[in-house]
Amino acid sequence: MPEEVRVALIHAAIKWKDKEHNLRRLLALNEEAAAGGARIIVNPELATTGYAFESRRDISPFVESVPGPTTELFGALARRYGVYICLGLPEVDLKSGIYYNTAVLIGPDGRVMGEHRKLAPAFKENLWAARGNLPVLVAETCFGRVGVLICADTYWYKAARMAALKGARVLLIPANWPPHHYPPEVFWRARALENGVYVLACNRTGQDKTMNCNASQSFIIGPDGSVLKEVQSAHDTILYGTLPLKNGRFFTSGAGVLLGDRRPEFYAGITLDTFSQFEPEALLGLPAGKEFAVATVQFAPQAKQPVRNTRRILSLLDQAADLAARRGMKLDLVVFPELAVSGAISQPSQAGELAEPVPGPVTVEVVRKAEKLDLYVVMGVLEREDSQLFNTAVLIGPAGLLGKYRKIHLSPSDREWARPGQEDFCFLDLPFGRVGILLGYDLFFPESLESLAKQGVDVLCVPALWNDEKSQFIWEARIAEQMHLVVANQWGSSGSFCALGGSLIYSYSRYSERRVRIVSPVNEDRINIMLLNPQETRQKKFLEEVDYDLLLTHYKLF
Repeated sequence: MPEEVRVALIHAAIKWKDKEHNLRRLLALNEEAAAGGARIIVNPELATTGYAFESRRDISPFVESVPGPTTELFGALARRYGVYICLGLPEVDLKSGIYYNTAVLIGPDGRVMGEHRKLAPAFKENLWAARGNLPVLVAETCFGRVGVLICADTYWYKAARMAALKGARVLLIPANWPPHHYPPEVFWRARALENGVYVLACNRTGQDKTMNCNASQSFIIGPDGSVLKEVQSAHDTILYGTLPLKNGRFFTSGAGVLLGDRRPEFYAGITLDTFSQFEPEALLGLPAGKEFAVATVQFAPQAKQPVRNTRRILSLLDQAADLAARRGMKLDLVVFPELAVSGAISQPSQAGELAEPVPGPVTVEVVRKAEKLDLYVVMGVLEREDSQLFNTAVLIGPAGLLGKYRKIHLSPSDREWARPGQEDFCFLDLPFGRVGILLGYDLFFPESLESLAKQGVDVLCVPALWNDEKSQFIWEARIAEQMHLVVANQWGSSGSFCALGGSLIYSYSRYSERRVRIVSPVNEDRINIMLLNPQETRQKKFLEEVDYDLLLTHYKLF
């Protein structure tokens, strides 16, 4: 019989300012979960009090120390059943008098194993809670290491990444996140996938003072980002699940793979605090931003037919410009898929025959077309330099080849023939804004995107060759890096490789109701066009109170 540990999420209807009621119900629900065999129990954010407080005076009757009365109550329950309990509450630091939005982890001996103070106070928390000042909590349980984060901490990637780098294989996330504002599921799934860890995201339900959480969901998410269990209820509910163990310890096969594929030597850009300035545009020397039209061109390149594919690319450029004109737009930027000229490399031994230098014959032809149409082109090519091969993206304009990016994070199929890039991430200034370039597999590594975002990139262009349907959701999660996102994917089969299409244009805005997305179908050629405004991307906010030394280290297997 497989080894496993039973877990429980207390999806509770929290009453605002009714601490006595909340404690009574939470204790009963936690005891029910423990008696039902759960060994790890997670409760919501600010579970003892509710959420919507607007001043220190407003919440002061309900704050308490850690350890304190509430941890004593739950500690006694944890000791009685031999379980781990994670719980959110408002904390006062007795030495300083500072208030924090805190989550505690209580062990089977009834003691507080550690606490996490929320790093990213959200909404009106900033009116009473200080930003967390403790390292991300990673605690050693009898099943392995768990990390603890709180709600909006997971909107950004950094806190979860730090927990994973410290060996956490399960993330416990108390939350108070209503679904109508930046729906959290895609971000929680992203934190699981990019780190190869399980996520236990325990949301709340019920009506708070100013927000209706009755439609909020709690999730148990697997290390591949898939939702294993979920619950939505307007009433108190316990969501049970199991996590696999190997030799009594948490087991995730994917954690070491993606964490090991990181290349921290290129991530120093994430440490820059460029958007704390009053005028980041002037600091970064950004070009004047103006509205522009961008197109994704999704097509199925013919394997081993670079000449035919080049003709197709030139024809599709004409079609894209014509389509834009018929819609009353002048097309400015076109993004083609990864390896658009060669097609997917199904036989690595043939890669050398399909490669060409950059600049080379293909780029020269595309430059001529770009000059004729007065537009810019980003596309993927198989580059040869001497005896070395690279998976490369080029940026071409009316004046010629403007720049290139050699893929830094190589996928398993890339590694069979390509060398990884050894230069920093690429961005260039065009007449309408600052443009960054990545390639497909780079999207698994959020440090890549933040490095570009902190350099003021307005639109991120990503030629892709993506064949994993389960992980494709990660594209949309990357909108959290606060750039317009343009992903052009191949579609169709090439040997054993089958690209999925689904090319994406996602217009970023700080206001979720103003975000617009266009997705191409799965199995057909498609040109999609959207107007983007760089001004929407020029006020960015990042999670900065973090351990950059840790984030810039290479992963060590635990």
